[in-house]
Amino acid sequence: MSLPNDNLGSENQRLSRFVDNLTIDDQRALTRLLNNWERRDQRKTPRERCSIVTEYTVENRRYKGIMKNISPYGAYIESHDVFAVDTVIRQSFFFPNFEIPIRSNSKIAWNGSDGFGVQFDRLQTD
Repeated sequence: MSLPNDNLGSENQRLSRFVDNLTIDDQRALTRLLNNWERRDQRKTPRERCSIVTEYTVENRRYKGIMKNISPYGAYIESHDVFAVDTVIRQSFFFPNFEIPIRSNSKIAWNGSDGFGVQFDRLQTD
């Protein structure tokens, strides 16, 4: 919805008062939602929902997770493991009905409460 410029100041004040009246916990929740929204808008292509088991290695240690969405540029991996942003991981996974594993050098792009996003550096097949 577009607002006329003369109403923009009053709308900003109204929004500011609204946020000021939220509890600290609600302000934090709103901040998390806005950060996730901002992150979603920065994607080069939309992600497709999926449920694909992936194996990945971080610092010579093997892990398993489930990719919950994927695009040509990255994926979201559901996992209880937490890694620093920019950590390099090697991962492999199979697409349904595709017999050759997909391998990727990826890096952690962000962390969430139940997983993390990866950015694919290079995808390859055997």
